[in-house]
Parts: sequence; C-alpha cells; structure tokens
Amino acid sequence: MEERLDGALRGHEYAKSPLDVACWDLLGQAADLPVSALLGGARQAEYPLYMAVPLGSAEEMVEYVRASRAEGIHRFQLKVGAEPRADAERVRRVVEATGEEDVIIADANGGWRLNDAIVAARLLEPLPRVYLEQPCPTLEECARVRSITSLPMIYDEIVTDVPSLLAAVRDGGGGGINLKISRVGGLSNARVLRDLAEALGIALTIEDSWGGDVVTATVSHLAATVRPEALFTVSFMNDWVNEHIAGYQPRSRGGIGAPPKRPGLGVEVDRSLLGTPLFVAP
Repeated sequence: MEERLDGALRGHEYAKSPLDVACWDLLGQAADLPVSALLGGARQAEYPLYMAVPLGSAEEMVEYVRASRAEGIHRFQLKVGAEPRADAERVRRVVEATGEEDVIIADANGGWRLNDAIVAARLLEPLPRVYLEQPCPTLEECARVRSITSLPMIYDEIVTDVPSLLAAVRDGGGGGINLKISRVGGLSNARVLRDLAEALGIALTIEDSWGGDVVTATVSHLAATVRPEALFTVSFMNDWVNEHIAGYQPRSRGGIGAPPKRPGLGVEVDRSLLGTPLFVAP
C-alpha cells in the first residue's frame, strides 16, 4: 500500500496517512480481525499513557501534574524550551512533587538554541527520573548536547523514516523515539520503524501529532503490538479534543490505554458529525 502511495506522490506523509490507515481498517473488517492482529499481533492488553504538561509557571505545572497523578497518570511530558534556568526550575519542582514511580520528560520540541540546551542539560543532570527530548531542531545540535550529558535522549521531530531513525541512534545517541503515525505516512511505515526500533533496543513512544477518536484508535492498535520492554509510553489524543466522532472510543482509564477488540480499528464513526463530504468517488 505504501509503495503505491509513494509511487503516486513523494512526500506529503500527513496526507497519505489517513488513506493508509483506512486501508488497514478495511482489511481488518474484511478479515474479521482487529488491526493489532494484522500488524503482528497484540503483545500486551493494556499500557501506560503519558500526559503532556503545558508550559507555564512552576506552580501551574506542578498543580497540573498533581491533578493528573490523581487520575492515575505517572508519565509526564513537560513542555520546556524557554529560558533554560527557568525551565530547569520548573522540572525540579515537578520532580519534587512526584514519586519514584513517576517519569519526567523535559520536551523542548527543538526550541532551544545550542548554548541554551547545553545550559539546561547541565542543570537537569542531577535530577532523578528525567529524560531529555528533542532539545534542538537539528540532529547535529542534539548530538552535541548528548555528548555532554548522561541524560537519556529521546528524539521526536527529526525521526520521519528509516534513515533518520538510524541517524538518531548512531549519530545522536538516542535511546528512545516518538513514533508519530501521520508523520511517517501511516501504519505501513510505522510498522517498519517499530520493528527496527525494537531490533536496535530503542524505547518507543507511540502517538500522533494530533487527532481525535480515529487517530487514537490507530495509536492504540500499534501500541498494543510493541514488545512491553520496548514501549516507553503512549498518548491517547482524544483526551485532548472536544469533538468525538466515534463515541470517545477508545477511552483512557486511570492512566491506562487499551485497543478495541472489534475488527478493523474497532470504532464506528458517526457520519452525521462529519459534515458535507469534500468529494465523492464516482
């Protein structure tokens, strides 16, 4: 499927991803199997979810984390990338407000300049349970940061295909990646990157850039197929949106996610909520 899409149009992975996912959904329905079975089989019935914590004052971020912990979340992605000393203080306050069972990911989304990232890494170094995610926009800059810190490095924005994944591991010292399904063109390519990451011993976060119920169902099936020891965390995007076109399914519960068990993606879209089609096939 992906080869045919690439043959018709190079690049534009975000546009091709829905078509690729739709084909997996249709195949699952035709075979009377959930997508997770088609992707190699579910290796776990449920898995931990993370919560992204918006950039704010230290007090605001701590309160956000405490509220999420009360709901069962124990993995937190703190948005940083501002002034490095202020960011380090935000992270320190969150670490102090959490426990040994909690994981803290300082995610700059490539927002630091190299010098600021180095300052931040040195300040974050003494803190326990902290991971550093995509501190700078380029692999070369991130690799420089990785060379001066023992903080585990997670790559996000720069991982888009097999060559970039290999470069993140080989040149960037990455120990984990965020595998975003639409960024890589759909489940067909995501399956390849999943297998490669597992073979290389790289931790995987399974998610997408944004979305609702259909995206969450897609994420849920791929996450279930990752080996438990390789799965770092997962994000259910429909927890972040107000619109639910498939009954707010699948749902997160107590910080845990699980894939639907019905054929295909396992969700039923209410077409009346989609509006007028942009085009109709002849």
